[in-house]
Parts: sequence; C-alpha cells; structure tokens
Amino acid sequence: MRMGLRKKQKGAVAIMVALCMVFLLGIAALAIDIGNLLVARNELQNAADAAAMAGAGCLYRRTECNNTTVTEPDWTDSETTASNFATTNSSIVTSSKPTPTNLVQGAVVNVVSTASGYWNVTGSPSGLQNPGITPGVNDMPAVQVTVVKDPSNANGGIPTYLAGVIGVNVMKAAATATAVVSRPGYVGPHGLFPMAMPLCMYQQFWSTVNNAPILYPNGPTLDSTQKETQTNGQPYVFDMGSTYHVTSTCDAGQWTSFNLATNGCSSSQSDSCIDGMITTGNAAPLSIGDSTWIKSGTANNLFNDTNACSAAGNHGCEWEIVPVVDSVATSGTGAYHTILAFACLHILKAGNGSTPYVTVQMSADQSKCTTANSGGTGPNYGAITPPRLVQ
Repeated sequence: MRMGLRKKQKGAVAIMVALCMVFLLGIAALAIDIGNLLVARNELQNAADAAAMAGAGCLYRRTECNNTTVTEPDWTDSETTASNFATTNSSIVTSSKPTPTNLVQGAVVNVVSTASGYWNVTGSPSGLQNPGITPGVNDMPAVQVTVVKDPSNANGGIPTYLAGVIGVNVMKAAATATAVVSRPGYVGPHGLFPMAMPLCMYQQFWSTVNNAPILYPNGPTLDSTQKETQTNGQPYVFDMGSTYHVTSTCDAGQWTSFNLATNGCSSSQSDSCIDGMITTGNAAPLSIGDSTWIKSGTANNLFNDTNACSAAGNHGCEWEIVPVVDSVATSGTGAYHTILAFACLHILKAGNGSTPYVTVQMSADQSKCTTANSGGTGPNYGAITPPRLVQ
C-alpha cells in the first residue's frame, strides 16, 4: 500500500511541476515579450514622428521638395514626402551615419497611411480637419502619419520569444504622429536681424494673392532712390535706406535694438550695441503686437558689417528674418513701433557713405526662411516656423 501511494504522489508532483512550468513560462513571456513590444512601440513612434516632420516640411514651398511653384499648403507633396520617408532614408542604414529613426527592431518600416489637413492647436475642434475648410487663426496645416507593424502588411508583425507556449506567436503595434508648420507669431532669442521693415515697403514687393515675392516687372514704379538693376521674372531688388536719405519712409529700413534696454544696450541705443546684434540677434522673444525700438540715425560700421556677412561677403547673414512694423518714422534718438509680422529677406549687399543702404529681395524659399526658435501663427510674409509635433 505504501509503495503504491508513493508512486501516485510522484505522478501528482510531476503534473504540478508541468503546470507550474507553463505558468512560469507565461510570466516570462509577459516580462520578455511585452517588454519587447513596448520597445518596438517606442521605435514605431519615433519613425512616425520623423515621417510626419519630414512631410510637414513640404507643406510650404521648399527647394528640396521640388514644389516652389505650387499652391500652398501643398497637401500632395507633403503626404508623398511623409509616405516615402522610409524608402528615401533606407540607404543610410548601412552607412557610417547614426541609425535612422525609421528603424524598428533593426529593420526599415514603411508608412502605412498618411493624411493632411488643418490642426487646431487649441484642440477645438479636435483631430485633423478637412483641407477644404477656411482655416481660422489657430488652424495650422498639418500632416498625419500612421506606422503599423502587423503580419498583414509589409512591415510584418513583432515576433515573440516565449509567448508561443500560450499560443501567441506574433504581436501587433501601431503609432500615429501629426506635425504642423505655420507662419511665425513669435520669434525666440537669436532669430531676428536688427533691421525693421515698414509695412508699406513690404506691400510694394510682396503679393498677398500669390503668397510670394512680386516679380519684376509686375510690381510698382520704383522711387528715384531705388537704383538697383532688375531681372525679368525675378523678385525685385531694392534698397532699404535710412529715413534721412530717401524720399519716402516706404523706401526706408531702420536699425532696431528690439527692446530699449536689452542685451547691454544703453538708453542712447549705441551703434556698437546694435552692431553686435547683427550676429547675435534678439536677446528676448518678440511677438506680433510687441513694440520694438527703431533707432534714429545711421552708422557706417553697421552697413560695413552687414555687407561683410551678406551674399557679397561671407554669407553669414545672407538670409535673415526681420520684424515688419507699422512705421519706421523716428524723432530724436528713436521711437517704439509695433511689430505686425516677420519677413524673410535675402540680403545681397550693403553700402556706406552719404547714402547708406542695405540691398535685399523678399523671399519665400523655406529652405532659407525657416525661423529659428519660432512658433505661433501670423500672416504670410515669407518666414515660416520649423515643423513641430502636435500629436
């Protein structure tokens, strides 16, 4: 009797051990395979974020997007760029460059779906809105990307290591990202060049109908102080002279130190202070509606140093963002004026002497006009914010 009972007990222990092994392997599967799933999910989000950012960069005209003549926002090219992101970046997987963000578990993943439209940054309404709506002040052009790893698509599923013992051989994961761009409503530190353009000057050389520079000879009759050579079919080349030396303030561009007592400037607004801002820009953020101090007078060193970094010089300040203000009229040492927008200028050269000037063109090339440290929304004067994620 005792021998038979002992044999039965051994059999029961074996069954219990087997059952416990299944349970323990299930726990291990949760620890290992769920952890692997979370890692893959994070990599999928990185891939979706990168694809959405790439697509958003083509919502407005950009040389790299081959869309410099399209109607804005460019929904088609932005979605195509986002959708092709993995394909166009897969060649760098085997190069010496860092691992690209479209790798998931060591393999390139493809974008599964894209969409475009307007995104309301206040969340009301929520989600992606139809491209056909009339956008409000808080509606920004957006690209939305979804990336999925699933056995039913080319990306494949996420294989398991131990979960097969409980019948799970593959898992699925997905990630969605939405990126927007806009015309800047504010510009953070170091994003602005210390020269202000009056609204009436902007209106002479920028088409609000086409959201682009006016091309010669389709623009205004130039003032006698404007003596630059023009090229048919190209944006007007014009001089921003001091109010002391031009017929109209609509042909003037004045130096600005942004805030009266900022960045070490004294109340007298020393030229040396503004000269330093040619390379450093604004010290504090500035928004549409803020005031900026317009400096009265001229100084050859400012024009000399601008020429040195312009297209005629070392190109350090060839493309710059400037505040557009209601007026540049001053009296005494200067005056505050209101910022209405931010414009992108191609600075060609500058000259000093008895009639100093800075020679520029309006620009809408987003390859050159993306504004550092900027955000919010404002009117289209050529400048654009960097793409940013909203989901």
